[in-house]
Amino acid sequence: MVEEDSGGESGRKELLANIRRLTIAVLDNLEEGSRNKTLDQGQKRLLSSTGSRLLRLWKSTLKDDTVSQAAAQARKMALASKEPNVSVMP
Repeated sequence: MVEEDSGGESGRKELLANIRRLTIAVLDNLEEGSRNKTLDQGQKRLLSSTGSRLLRLWKSTLKDDTVSQAAAQARKMALASKEPNVSVMP
């Protein structure tokens, strides 16, 4: 099992933010180039393909994040269930 470091959560957030910024930049360039007719067909295909891959990466990263959070929650629940029950008698 791979242990997450203490910066794991901030690392995922930074990764998602970077993917988001890059995706927006690529899609904005595609839109602007198409609107201004400054892109040839090859450039349009390249930017479209890159944008699609970035969106898939974003979706995959979000999915991995959800799976990681569910696994962490399951570990916490398992540990909590193994703790001895302490009852206080009056």
